[in-house]
Amino acid sequence: MIEAYGLRTHVWNNNLRSIFLLIFFPILLLFLAFAFTLLWTEFTSNLTTAEGLAYALSTMPRVAPVAIGAAGGWFAIAFLGHQAMIDMATKSKSMTISEEPRAYRLLENLSISRGQITPKLKIIETPAMNAFASGIRNKNYTVTLTRGLMNNLDDEELEAVIAHELSHIQHKDVRLLIIAVIFVGIFAFIGENMVRGIFRTNLPRSNHHRRSGGGNAGALIFFAIAIIGISYLLAMLTRFALSRKREYMADAGAVSLTKNPDAMIRALQKISGKAELSGMPAEIKEMAFENPRIGLAGMFATHPPIEKRIEALIKYAGGRPDSQSHPERRTSKTRSKERKASKKKNFNKRGPWTGPK
Repeated sequence: MIEAYGLRTHVWNNNLRSIFLLIFFPILLLFLAFAFTLLWTEFTSNLTTAEGLAYALSTMPRVAPVAIGAAGGWFAIAFLGHQAMIDMATKSKSMTISEEPRAYRLLENLSISRGQITPKLKIIETPAMNAFASGIRNKNYTVTLTRGLMNNLDDEELEAVIAHELSHIQHKDVRLLIIAVIFVGIFAFIGENMVRGIFRTNLPRSNHHRRSGGGNAGALIFFAIAIIGISYLLAMLTRFALSRKREYMADAGAVSLTKNPDAMIRALQKISGKAELSGMPAEIKEMAFENPRIGLAGMFATHPPIEKRIEALIKYAGGRPDSQSHPERRTSKTRSKERKASKKKNFNKRGPWTGPK
């Protein structure tokens, strides 16, 4: 499956998209700064529409350094504190090997076999069945699992999901996700609050009474709202940088790592319909193993339907849709215990050996 999609091309495209989004962020921030200047001009002066637009444009050389400085400051905050923001939004908690030995050992063994540093393990106490990887560099890579996922998947299935998230790290998907979700996602917050502020203060009506020439009243506000709306739309469209192909690639990476497509199929089947992370920000859901969307929302989905992912695993990896779940993973240690139990059982049937008769 990996060869069919082209892993190197995928990683190269992720790196290119990351650079594009980093450049795109300050440009959008300048648009928002221009819109804010238009609002300020409309509210504090009696300029006509043309004069207001000219004044806002003339102030941009002074506003631009502030906007770019704010972008740089936000980059620094997000780079250093993105995981703390995610933890705060999801209420996830770090786990040690003594607290969660099963999940931790699966994560550690898979990381060793892939030759990468073991990410941190975090758990979200929710019955939803989901997971996601986060981080920008080796030092802060993290795999987060939900309690529902751990309680409902057997070892092989949980291993497949963890391998999927490790593949996101290897493919540089997580870095692109962090940039798109946290860096650019700030526009959702800024844009929505600016528009709400405009309608709460009812600026067009107050300006109509304040100005003598009512023909231009509110025109600058209209331009400002249009710019904010376009900026917000462009920021939301950056989600298209999060190609659905990344989920197929991560599924393929998990199969390559575990050599067990059946376990991935069973995990997808169990997770289907039970992955909704209620009460969490939409940006966090974009990072998850599964982000179900129905109706018109499905047109903007960043995850392919689970049915399509299962079809790909059957077609390209030879997976079986009807394999059976294993409550306990049959490792070499487990098989050794089974052999000892079998010998003991046979011994009890025969009775103690008393030597040749």
